[in-house]
Amino acid sequence: MHTTMSALAVNMSATTYARRRAASSSRAEVLRATPAIGATMSSAAMSKRRRAPQSRAVTLAVRAAASDQPSSKPKKSEEKYSNLTKMRSEAQAPFRTARMFVFGAFAANAALGLSIATLQAVTKALGAPSAPPLDQSLQNIGIDLGAALFFGYLYKKDAENREKQMARISREERLSALKCELSSGKVVSLFDLRGFSRVVIAAGDADYCNASIAAAEAVRDPLLERGVLVIPLVLGDANKSVNAPDDATDRRFRATPVYTDKWVAWIDEQKNEAKVAAGKGVYVGLRMDGRVRSSGVGTPPWA
Repeated sequence: MHTTMSALAVNMSATTYARRRAASSSRAEVLRATPAIGATMSSAAMSKRRRAPQSRAVTLAVRAAASDQPSSKPKKSEEKYSNLTKMRSEAQAPFRTARMFVFGAFAANAALGLSIATLQAVTKALGAPSAPPLDQSLQNIGIDLGAALFFGYLYKKDAENREKQMARISREERLSALKCELSSGKVVSLFDLRGFSRVVIAAGDADYCNASIAAAEAVRDPLLERGVLVIPLVLGDANKSVNAPDDATDRRFRATPVYTDKWVAWIDEQKNEAKVAAGKGVYVGLRMDGRVRSSGVGTPPWA
């Protein structure tokens, strides 16, 4: 028995020694491999640092190329009229917005009542016992339909008038941006002449402009008292021009258009809207505040 116990103790000691020996050898192998792993990680880090500037350069190049390409997203459409045009329209018709709100609200209310009355009439026709009488529903349909059409028509007319007014104001603003040269050689815009001159534009061929100027010279003194400034604009043949002023008095109520292509574009737009033939001579008279006073075909009515 004692011999058996001794043998077991010897075996356990041998086993424990073998395990410790194996653990020590594994630890030594790990320690030997650690410098190699550290060197590998250091080389990888250095390589990553070398590639970092290159990757940044590539990223910047890609972003620059993307910014040069046109964007596929649709741009926000520009407004048709400027805020100044809208403000002038509100000033000239201050109660239009209130009227349009009232007309729109009444039309919407009538449309809602029309839908309810129609539903009641349909349910009564299908035999619903709790539905209102059919004749009463039909009467409500007629009243609501008439109210919806009436107030809808009033709203539409106000909206059309507002559109026409804003289009006219927009044309006047573009006209006020046009420039002319005075007899003193100073170049001013028509906006700068507001409050000082009543501008009359005579646009046509050279014969039309000369005839208009001749008719104005016959009543030159009254025109000067009223502050009239005549601006002849020759359309068509660029080689022809109007006759030169006779004296200094004549030059005071005549001006020369500058950047005539913009003047011609504005006149052509007005003639197209009014459906005036291309060869017709037209005139446009302005008030002191820059609004269009009169316009038409033929010689301006100077008298």
